[in-house]
Amino acid sequence: MELTNSKRVLLKASYVQTELSDDDRSQVGSVSGRALEKVNFVRDLAPADQELRTLRHALPEDHHLLDLAHTLMAKPAEQLLTAGRMAALDDAAFLRLGQAVAGLRATPATTYMVAAFQQRLRIAPVGRLHLERIEMYPAGTEKGELVFTVPMTPRETVTVSHKEWSTSKDEYEQIVSDYFESYSERGVVDKTDASISTENESRHTSAFNFGSSVSGGYGPVTASVSIGLNNSSEDRASVKESVSNTREITQKASARARQEHKVSVKLESTRGTEDASYRTITNPHADRALRVDYFRMMRKWKVDLYRYGLRLTFDIAVPNPGARLWARHRELADLDVRIRTPFSFALSVDDITDTSWANLGKEYGVALEPPPAETIRIPYGHRFEAGKDVDGPIEFVAPPGYTMGDEFKGVIEWWGPAGIPVMLWPTSETKLQLQQPTPGTGIAEVAGKGIAGGEKLMITFMRTNEYTMQFSLVAAAKRQDRTFRDWKQRVWTALRDTALAKHQTQQALLQDKRDRLWMLLSGKDTLTLRRLERDELMRGVLTWLIGPEFETAPQEVGGIIKLAMDRDADTVDAPDDKPQPDRTLSAGQWGTVSGFGDLVKFIHHAVEWENLLYFLYPYFWGSDDLAREKLLFEHADPGHRDFLRAGYARVVVPIRPGFEERFTHLLDTGSPTGESPYLTIAQEVAAFAHTNYAGIPPANPEQHARPLLLPQQRATWDTMQLVVDELERYRAANGEYPARLSDLPTGPYRDAWQRELVYRMPGSGNDYDLLSYGADGEPGGEGADADISAGAGASLMATWFDYTPTSGIDIEVHSIPI
Repeated sequence: MELTNSKRVLLKASYVQTELSDDDRSQVGSVSGRALEKVNFVRDLAPADQELRTLRHALPEDHHLLDLAHTLMAKPAEQLLTAGRMAALDDAAFLRLGQAVAGLRATPATTYMVAAFQQRLRIAPVGRLHLERIEMYPAGTEKGELVFTVPMTPRETVTVSHKEWSTSKDEYEQIVSDYFESYSERGVVDKTDASISTENESRHTSAFNFGSSVSGGYGPVTASVSIGLNNSSEDRASVKESVSNTREITQKASARARQEHKVSVKLESTRGTEDASYRTITNPHADRALRVDYFRMMRKWKVDLYRYGLRLTFDIAVPNPGARLWARHRELADLDVRIRTPFSFALSVDDITDTSWANLGKEYGVALEPPPAETIRIPYGHRFEAGKDVDGPIEFVAPPGYTMGDEFKGVIEWWGPAGIPVMLWPTSETKLQLQQPTPGTGIAEVAGKGIAGGEKLMITFMRTNEYTMQFSLVAAAKRQDRTFRDWKQRVWTALRDTALAKHQTQQALLQDKRDRLWMLLSGKDTLTLRRLERDELMRGVLTWLIGPEFETAPQEVGGIIKLAMDRDADTVDAPDDKPQPDRTLSAGQWGTVSGFGDLVKFIHHAVEWENLLYFLYPYFWGSDDLAREKLLFEHADPGHRDFLRAGYARVVVPIRPGFEERFTHLLDTGSPTGESPYLTIAQEVAAFAHTNYAGIPPANPEQHARPLLLPQQRATWDTMQLVVDELERYRAANGEYPARLSDLPTGPYRDAWQRELVYRMPGSGNDYDLLSYGADGEPGGEGADADISAGAGASLMATWFDYTPTSGIDIEVHSIPI
């Protein structure tokens, strides 16, 4: 009986690439295809005009290719158009061109480029991705390994102290968490190159026929659909790999359980004593020995391998897959560095001068105290009345920070008797220049030196007492060096305080920005991180699959969308009575955005993004500078850490059934052509419901499967696939399915037990039912008698048993005659 609630499901996939045989290569190379791969090979060669002119003599049969190469070099924007023309040319023409260019240049790089292109042509660029799942559920318990043995001689009594403990309360659940679920956390597959790609599936049961004759590639991309290429075989290597994979998981679980589960058995021989805390065992036989064996109980698991899908795939390499997300973490690291940078002020006091201070004030945005004047004028004015004022010194006092000079000058006016008053000065250097406009009055210009000392200048003189005299003098004071230094220090302090305030404000803004960015990067749950990673892989896949000219956000489309957003914003925010600018979209603009929307829908419909398979390669691939940054990078989510640290990602892109030809046309011509069903809304929702994000349990797995365990069952399924192909061809020719299998031109169709296949039209839930009732020929049954249905969602490829230890102990007693 299957214990549904105890079932464990592991999702995996087998990815197969096939090396073409000589016949396949000759057939594929002679038809049009691999357009983007060819055009990018020529682009990588980058032949110069002079080389192309020279090669016209060496390659007379390849002039058309040389013309296309010249067009590609002259007009790189027309890559997709040129690719469509190159697709019709034979592969050998491109090899001849590459080898000729390598011969002209004689450089190792060109030789390697040609060899790499030749090697890519040997591999079928379209791979096969088999979607699989492993289901495990308990199927009972059995006696496991021998833990301990207690031997007993006749009449011997032993006391056994049995202690048992475990480090985990719910042992099996712990094992599942540590091992089984860690595998399903990787999404649709155990993403290790060793487990997926090491064993080539040379025996593959599903017939896989390609009918399209177009192909493509770009740089590391190899993408092609080849005419008539048929791979059909037995497919047991995948089962072998899956069994090995599951064995490895259960063995690791068993090893861990043995480490965590501890059993202690203590023996003690006793005579005539008994302790209730011990279990006493006595051999009652006089002629027989006993052996008591302790066994660990093992849980038995039934394991089924289901294969529920086969997809055409493109295999590409995407450099730095988390580039945009890594840019945000790099920005975060840069903010941390800027926040931790201490405040520094490079301006020195000596950089502040009489001429630089104004510009410094403008630079730092602060009003500064102007510098003290180098010299200032100290005025002196006094009126000496006749007969009243006595002679005395004239004193000039400099303000603080200045020192008086010894020179003075000025004007002296007088009034009194006719003549010139007598004035005696302390030094002979004092000069007077007299003017006497009228009798009794006069003016004299005076210039001389006094007695200077520090902040004072003194001038002594004597005068005639009968004259009234008005002195108007001026002296100069010089700025002291200390005064200038003090001013520069004050200005430097003001500039530094301003710079410090700006630094603190900037640090606060940086801290706020850093906090918001940190919350943006770290405040994501596991599912959101997986979605972000998948979105970034989608963007990278489109860039490196279609080519550098493909844009997910063309400038023209972005401008029109912005115009539409501005129009909508005006409608929401502007009052009704306010005139609004005319932002109506033209018919051409509407068509541009609508047409690009059709391309977006096609790409999302054509690729099974929900089954995207990828392998992350280490940080050191691609860029040494990035490798140094990523070397010690850590993240709370291990999966996201590995994604961000990856230097390259190998991505296997599965194409949705029915879209193979149109998607390959897109790679060749830049425009999807041909017929292909678009998904309905219900199908699109169902496709998203099957999305397997790493670490997230899958939703809606297939519940019904056809058994393909026995050779007869596999042979029957091969026959049924041929019938399905015939039914589809009949429908294409007649517009409906036949009422009976006998209406098909070939037949009759029998299963491996020589019974005719059961065909019902209409079917129960499908257009038709196509069945084999197994070995017994009756509906239902198990094993060889199980029904095989063409409408089943999956195939049961293998089934086997595995074992994991439990905490239970079983005892077995053996009696041995002596």
